[in-house]
Order: sequence, then structure tokens, then C-alpha cells
Amino acid sequence: MQSSERQSYLEIFDRILNTVLESEAYLFSDAEQRILAEFSKLDRHSRYLYTRIFMRKQAWHRVSGLNYGEDMVVEQSCKYLAACPQGIALLLLPELKAMAKAKGIKQMANKPKEALCSAILKTAKQRTVVSFFKKNKDDSAKQRQNGLIQEVLKITGPLVQLNPVVSELFERLHLVFFRSATHLGDNNSMRSAVLAIIGQIRFPSYTVVRSPDLFASRDDVVRYKMLVEIGYQMEVLLTALVKETERHRQGWDIYLSYKNDWQKLLESLKQPQQPEASKGLEQMAINYWRRHFTPDWALVRIVERGARFAANLKQFDDERDVLEALLSQDAYRLGKRGEWYERLVLLYATHLRPKRAAADVQAQSLAKARDTCIRALDDVHVNRISRHAISRQLRNIEAKLGIDETQQVVHPRLCVEWAPVAERTVYGMRIRNVTRSGPSIWDGNDGIPCSVEQLALWRYKELGFTGVHSENAMVTTLFSLLFWDIIFHPLPGVLDTEYQSRPLDMSSESFYFSRRAMIEQRLLEIGAGQFEQGICSAYRQEHGSECVGVTWDLTCEQLLTVAKHMGGKRLAAICRVLATEYRLKRSGFPDLCLWNEKTGQVMFAEVKGPKDKLSETQCDWLDILVTNHIDVEVCLVREGDARDVE
Repeated sequence: MQSSERQSYLEIFDRILNTVLESEAYLFSDAEQRILAEFSKLDRHSRYLYTRIFMRKQAWHRVSGLNYGEDMVVEQSCKYLAACPQGIALLLLPELKAMAKAKGIKQMANKPKEALCSAILKTAKQRTVVSFFKKNKDDSAKQRQNGLIQEVLKITGPLVQLNPVVSELFERLHLVFFRSATHLGDNNSMRSAVLAIIGQIRFPSYTVVRSPDLFASRDDVVRYKMLVEIGYQMEVLLTALVKETERHRQGWDIYLSYKNDWQKLLESLKQPQQPEASKGLEQMAINYWRRHFTPDWALVRIVERGARFAANLKQFDDERDVLEALLSQDAYRLGKRGEWYERLVLLYATHLRPKRAAADVQAQSLAKARDTCIRALDDVHVNRISRHAISRQLRNIEAKLGIDETQQVVHPRLCVEWAPVAERTVYGMRIRNVTRSGPSIWDGNDGIPCSVEQLALWRYKELGFTGVHSENAMVTTLFSLLFWDIIFHPLPGVLDTEYQSRPLDMSSESFYFSRRAMIEQRLLEIGAGQFEQGICSAYRQEHGSECVGVTWDLTCEQLLTVAKHMGGKRLAAICRVLATEYRLKRSGFPDLCLWNEKTGQVMFAEVKGPKDKLSETQCDWLDILVTNHIDVEVCLVREGDARDVE
């Protein structure tokens, strides 16, 4: 390990400590602040060793595997264990097989690591002598377990674990600094910060505006962290197959344990609230974003997952009750309301409609589904994709109810059909490989196997087009470059560290509304044709920095060509979509971006191989492009003579 890289770990840890304690020390008790102060006094090697162990996911570590310098341990934060029941999980697969063989455990040759661990632990719990005549205190199980621990330690050598109390404190410290739980999932905020310090990546230049009052109190941070961890645990349980009912039952039980807290929150929301209209829309949006860092926000995410567990367990009455409760409030998770309505309509129209019930009973359930559709259309927080889905649900329900067209619901937000999109069929030779899984492979014009998108590019080249397989990259890069200064405009609670590739609220409903005046002014400028200088300036000044949506593989010339051929008004229309619904629209854009230098035409193409279907997000993007008079088509790739084009 080079000394410069080691220094970077110490630098970021020190920066986290100093930044948080400078303005947010109130979020930690006096005892916790003393622990943090003691950590700062440790020698450099001890702090570095603690930092590296802290960043590793597993709890226990072999001392022999800590290749971070000299063989020493941070005694203030770690402890050697003479006994470690969990240590068996640290054994490598060959070591486990050798131990199983020594214990006479058979048929373990091709078993996974978990099965070997279970078999070995089972043998440690089995009694070798059973007496029916004398009732003695049984110490044998404990002795056998201690014997197993000693066997494990002979193989692994000393094991080390961070003090759980201190480790939890540092997790909370990182949560306060990064505004995210760096110890959960694939969150790489800490690692990205280290890479930035050693110069391997570069973040954009912007003004950091730390919000020292983002968290209300220490108790709020502790509870928020706990609820976020519970929510993550539920998300992991949701990855189980539907038939693994025990895991889904476990997730539902977690929801039930927080149901009373949820009911209390709903009651509090019914109380008269201080009107926010006088604060202005921008400030209301900022206040909404700040709720993301409250325990109540994390609690609502637990409730939302509870509905998914109920669905997987086919507890449809429970799922309905949870969804209705979620929709009864408009303080949290506004971007999810469309999905909640979609599922609720399906429940009333299908799962809660008794198939063998009388016709009038079924009609009542369908009527509830219809009323729910109307509620969804009235809800301004329901996004475009959900509105399309709900509009189609509404027409299907009305058909089942036998409602005449003249009596069907007419609503300004009703949108049943997507705009029709032109189709083009091209042909090629597919390379068959029945053992291969994944995307299809085709014979390219140069004889080299290629993807279905690359094959389509060959066909468009024959039609006079130049292009790239960029998917969303072309439009998100243009958007980020044109709105760079607005994206990184210093607002409270969104640019709190220097290690961000995006503002924290980029994927939130609040992003547009908290910057509405600036965004609308920029859209007017782009629509008037003032966009070339903005693209070139941001590309030149920030090239190579980590920024949301930007793909630096696209050249400035390519970006300018597409932007100029598209024109200001159509470019502004696409930027408006991304500014208002970035979370939903950062995917699903057509695969190919094409332009014809001779005619000046820009066209986008969504490529679909055999059996591929358009997703709802893709349909929405196609609808947006057609509505704004932007050339787009669906390119259907089929097996056949490459000279044929339809």
C-alpha cells in the first residue's frame, strides 16, 4: 500500500470527523464525542487500520489477512477473541471440507459453504452420551462448542472485530456526513471520496452548502438510522422467490411491529398543519426534500414494503388497507403514488372481486376500482406512465361494467393510447447458440459477431445515417451540460459534501420545483436557440468530472451535431421531461441516436430483436418524442436476407 493512498484514508476520516463535529456535534452525546476525540488521538497506523477494517463488510477478520502494514491491532477499537462461534464462516471452502472429513461427515463433496457450516455446527451440538437414570447438569454442549471454536482458531489464527458500539457510532457519523447509510448495500460514498483524494476520479466544482440543522436531534438520527437499516433488511427479504413464504412472512411481521407507529404518524398528519403556501413553491419543495432525513420518511418506506409482502403472501385485504392508508397522506413518497394507485385498482378489479359471487357483488368491486381510477386521475402527483396505465385500466373496467361510450369517464388527464410510432423492419443472420443466455448475437457486416443494436446501426448506415448506440446517454449528457450550473446550484441540504456527482435531490420530486424559476428561464433560452455555447463551455471546463447522466465518451462534436439538427424547441422539450421526472426518465430512451449530414435529419430508433417487447417507460419516451415532432421509429430486427428492408 503506497503511503499516499494510506494518507487518503486518514484524510477523509479526519475530514468527516472535523466537519461533523464543527457544526453537528449536538447529534452526538458527550460520551460519544469523547470516543471520537480519543480516536483522533490514536497513532496514524492505528487510525488507518481501523478505517480499512471499518470499510470492509464482514464483522470478523483474520488478523493474518489484514495486509495493511505492520502486524498490530487497534486495541481501543478492536478486540482479539479467544472464542468466536461465528468464526467458522471465515473458513475457506477447502478448509471446511477438510474439517468435515476429519469429523466423519459424509456426502459433503459438492455441497456449498453454507451447507458445510451447518453440518459442522450440527455435530458440535449433538450429545454423544445420554443417561436416562441420572439427571445431571449438561455442560457437554458448551464444551463441544468451545472445542469447535478452538479448532477454528487453530486454522484461522487470531480473529479481530471492531467494537460494535464504536462501529455503530462511526456508521452514524458517516450517515450524518454523507447523508446516506454508507454501510448498507452497495453505497460507495466513502470509497468515491478516497478515489477523489488520490486523484483517480474528479468531482465537479461547486459550492458546498452544509445544512447543520438537517437532522433535528440525536434521537432522530438514531431512530432514522435504525429504520433505514430495517428497511434495507426488508428489501433483502423481498429478493426471495414468492414461494419462499417464510421470508415474506418474516418481512410482514416486521411491518406489523411498526404498524402502531404508522397509525400514530397518520393521526398526527390529520392534525391542523401550518399552511405552507405563503412560503412559496420553491421553499415548499425544499421543505419536502428535508423530510427525507426524518424517521417518519424511513417509517413510510417500511410501510410501503409491508404492502409488497402482503401481496406476495396473497393477503390482499391487508395489502388494500396498507395502500389506502399510504394514499390517505400526501406528506411522504409522492413519487410513488402512481404505483400505489395502479396496484390498488388491480386489487379491486381482480383479487378482491369474488369470481363466484353474485353479479351485483362483483359490480360493487369493479365500481370501487373505477372510483380509484378517477381518484388517481385527479391526483396531480401521479406521473405520466402511471396515468397511461390507469387510463387503460379504467376503460377495461368500464367495459366489464357494460358502461356505454357516452357514459364513460371524460377527464383532462386521461390518456388511453400511446401516440403511433413508425416501424422499420431490417434483417440479418442470427448466430445461434442454444447454450448461451443473454442478448442475441448477430453476424455483422464486417464478419464480426455483434449485438442487435450494432446490426441496426449497420442497416441505418446503408440508408445514409451516422449514429451511436447511446440509449439515454445522449439526452442525459446534453441535459446535464446545459443545466450544469442549475444542477449544482447551492441549495440547503442537497450539496453537503465535496464528493457528489449530483445534488442529493436529483431523483426527487422536489428537484424541479425548488429550482423552477432557473429551470424555466433556461428552457426559454434553449427554445430560442441559445444552447451551443452552454454545451461547449460545460464540456470544456468540466470534462472528465463525475456528473450524473454524463458520458464523456460522446464527443463535443457529436453532442453539438445532434443538438443543432434537433433544434432549440425540440431540445427544450426533452430537457423539460428530464428536469421534471429525472428518476423515471433516466432510462427507456431509444437505443440509437442517428443523424444524416446531408439532409440535416436527426432520428432516434428503438431496436427490438425477435420476441422483444416495449416497456412502459420506452412507450412513454416514444410518445413524448412523437408528440414533440421529433423523428423516431421502432426498428424491428428479424432473421432473413440482409438486403431486405421494410
